[in-house]
Amino acid sequence: MTTQRTLSIIKPDAVKKNVLGQIIARFEEAGLKVVAVKKVYLNDQT
Repeated sequence: MTTQRTLSIIKPDAVKKNVLGQIIARFEEAGLKVVAVKKVYLNDQT
């Protein structure tokens, strides 16, 4: 069986509203396994 992976990008307004944990919980409730979380701050020079 092949392992499938998906990249999810959370919009900045969701991070500002502090709902990141709820979003990850929804992924897990759907049977998905979160293997990594990376937070990146972008600016004009990134």
